[in-house]
Amino acid sequence: LLVPQNDAFVELDLNAAEIRMLMALSGQNQPREDIHEYLQQKLFDGKGTRSEFKERLFAWLYNPASKDAAFDNFFSRETFRDFFAPEDEILTTPFGRRLKVEERKAQNYLLQSTTSDQVLENAYKIQKMLQDVKSTIAFTLHDSIILDMSKKDAIMLKKIKKQFEETRWGNFKSSCKIGKNFGNLKEINL
Repeated sequence: LLVPQNDAFVELDLNAAEIRMLMALSGQNQPREDIHEYLQQKLFDGKGTRSEFKERLFAWLYNPASKDAAFDNFFSRETFRDFFAPEDEILTTPFGRRLKVEERKAQNYLLQSTTSDQVLENAYKIQKMLQDVKSTIAFTLHDSIILDMSKKDAIMLKKIKKQFEETRWGNFKSSCKIGKNFGNLKEINL
């Protein structure tokens, strides 16, 4: 069990970060609501459960051979081409990271790497916000940051969350969870 050195862990987690990144890199606007609920309503008139929709979406996203007309018509599977040099199989992300990758994996690498770099860029900005207080960033976990939060710094949480959601492509929605250990976090509304 991971426990904080201060009063609580606070996890800020980007909502469907890779889907949001695909939309952002394709020039689509970011919805403020939960991305799965938004797309389920937009593409399927709200039919089915959120869980079923999420499973179907990620099965399509991470399997380039998968065909799904609703997703194929809404998203571009070709977004990676703006960042990929097929002759040497080099993908250069918007953050300048150069990755050797075969073409069939390029979209996945683009979304995963760019999302991770965006989280790290925002973690750096948040760490600067925390430089004169007791709270710190405990660690990052792909599309989330985990703060080791002191009660007296809790007043900063809304501002920190706002900074975490700001990306080079607009605001991405995030959730916030808090708890006395990392295995038992409860969602809170900010």
